Amino acid sequence: MRKWNISSLFFLSFILLLLNNDYLLAYTKPDRTLTPGSLCESSSADFIGHFYKAEIAKCKRNVSSQKKSEVAEKYDIPRSEWNNYEFDHYIPLNAGGSNDISNIWPQPLDEAKEKNVVELKVYNGLQGGTMNQEEAVNEIENWFFPSQE
Repeated sequence: MRKWNISSLFFLSFILLLLNNDYLLAYTKPDRTLTPGSLCESSSADFIGHFYKAEIAKCKRNVSSQKKSEVAEKYDIPRSEWNNYEFDHYIPLNAGGSNDISNIWPQPLDEAKEKNVVELKVYNGLQGGTMNQEEAVNEIENWFFPSQE
């Protein structure tokens, strides 16, 4: 029978703590009060048409320097650090997200590349007709904020 020393027990306790908390979900998450997300509408200035079988309103990408400045200010990111972020759409344009400031947030570049995987999954589901907009938005939200079941 193996005897556990105090450092082994401490390490095991630490690992169990990590497994039961969000520490393993280390993605930077948008602040839902600053970036709740918003959808493109046919009345939006950047509206380019309805797409997919679900007829989802789609907007052309338009994140101006002014919008980036407003978002960076809300998130306390100095201009000198902008190159570390992608000013990304919380709800992606391919899922019908808007260019409204309520849908833009500063995502760290390395995480933006990983989010592209879920965005491609959403696009493929919408394009193939196996996913509707609500499911697409839920898929994105679950990537950022996985449910603890």
